[in-house]
Amino acid sequence: MPYYVFQILPDKNVKLLNTFDKFKDAKERCRELRKAESPDNPNLFRMAFAKNEHEARRLLTEKREPSSPLEEWEA
Repeated sequence: MPYYVFQILPDKNVKLLNTFDKFKDAKERCRELRKAESPDNPNLFRMAFAKNEHEARRLLTEKREPSSPLEEWEA
């Protein structure tokens, strides 16, 4: 399964930037983008591991319930 790198847009939509076969390459690209374009907002660029682009988009845009009390407290 590939790794997808997305930019999170202000209206909560996502824009596909790159697709990678290796985690290391995708992680490095996210780091480069964050450092160059959003050093104050690390959540502007996100990575997803999914079967296809549609599933990756769904994973990043879907509202999830906290899986533990600690996550709920942090939200």
